[in-house]
Amino acid sequence: MDNNILKDALTPELKNAVRTIKAAILQSQYRAAKNVNREQLSLYYSIGKFVSENSREGKWGTGVIESISLMLKKELPGLRGFSASSIKNMRQFYEQWNVLTIRQPLAGDLDLLDFYFVQGCRQGIYRVRSSRLQ
Repeated sequence: MDNNILKDALTPELKNAVRTIKAAILQSQYRAAKNVNREQLSLYYSIGKFVSENSREGKWGTGVIESISLMLKKELPGLRGFSASSIKNMRQFYEQWNVLTIRQPLAGDLDLLDFYFVQGCRQGIYRVRSSRLQ
């Protein structure tokens, strides 16, 4: 489309429509990325727990993590992020966060801000009406 035709077509209503659609697209992309990150963290925590329980309690000998990494590469060609050092980092991630948690975080857990909101509702700080804060 010619730039002059596009300039002539940009009425305030059209500009507003583009702005609204753009905001919806960007918000959806943000939510998708946030959900992917949540799933990844849950996966890394679970793998870290499994590896920690088996390697730290003497069920596995030395070199098993390296073997697991090599076998994963063979079974899932093109898989990235599961080198021996990455798996050890997942174990460390679990061991560091396990001290702070009562149970494994689930992918669908509330965000921290949602947690504070729920706590505020319980304490009577916030009231919910028509899905909006008051």
